[in-house]
Amino acid sequence: IVTSTEEIISLVEKAQPEIVITKEMEVPPEAIEAFPSSVKLLCEAGTGYNNIPIDLARSRGIAVANIPTYSNESVAHMVITYIMNFGAAIFDQARMLHNNDRKNFTVFQHPIYEITGKTLGMIGGSGTIGTCVADVAIPLGMNILISSRKDKLPSGHKYENHPRVKVVSFDELFQKSDFVSINCPLNAETRHSVGEREIRMMKSTAFLINTARGAIINEADLIKCMKENVIAGAGLDTQEVEPPPEDSDIWHLDNVFLTPHIGWRRLETRQRLVDMTADNIESYNKGEMKNIVN
Repeated sequence: IVTSTEEIISLVEKAQPEIVITKEMEVPPEAIEAFPSSVKLLCEAGTGYNNIPIDLARSRGIAVANIPTYSNESVAHMVITYIMNFGAAIFDQARMLHNNDRKNFTVFQHPIYEITGKTLGMIGGSGTIGTCVADVAIPLGMNILISSRKDKLPSGHKYENHPRVKVVSFDELFQKSDFVSINCPLNAETRHSVGEREIRMMKSTAFLINTARGAIINEADLIKCMKENVIAGAGLDTQEVEPPPEDSDIWHLDNVFLTPHIGWRRLETRQRLVDMTADNIESYNKGEMKNIVN
């Protein structure tokens, strides 16, 4: 696995390729600056491209392509998986049994809830993944809140004027939701946009779920709030650093549940990723640039 800037530069300089493929790895400006002139396409085998300095790449004549839709359903199902697990306190129940604590057979140790009628707030909920989440959550009987500065969904959106979907302000979403799901991209505006202020707005019974990018949440703020039990729990498929540092307190919080960025890793999703990456490259070879982000 290539991890350091030096390794990236060495590998590309040695191969003198026309196409470079990356997968959710940091490609620092120094690497782009050092790429030989042979490099014309940098293909990110994933949706997010916040790990690539796309403007610098463009200035060097390097097109950057991504795979925008390969994991929509898979990531959406990860959100629903967390919701269903939190609703039944499955994480906590299983942990007790694993630790030979059988009390939950006879005594209610954790509150559990029906999902029907609960409110799901989605940051970035009007996008493709958010829409896929709604596709599952609405038939489960959930009400949907989506934050937007424009007070409405884009014209023609699938859930425009739906009776169980409401567009609200950023703050109102945190205040009224039973589950808050982060589904927006990571950029300068969204980095650390969810911090102590937002978490303290949430209901004490609410859960925070992140399947987008870890750095959207200010992790230090989250750790502080979870130590104080400000909210009921957090489910993080993505973290600010993956994996988190060994000395991070996030490993030891009973109300924070981590998964190792598996939302996109389902068998069918990975095959789709390979196929769509190949399509990007084939289109480039035909002179038909596809999914270019810069």
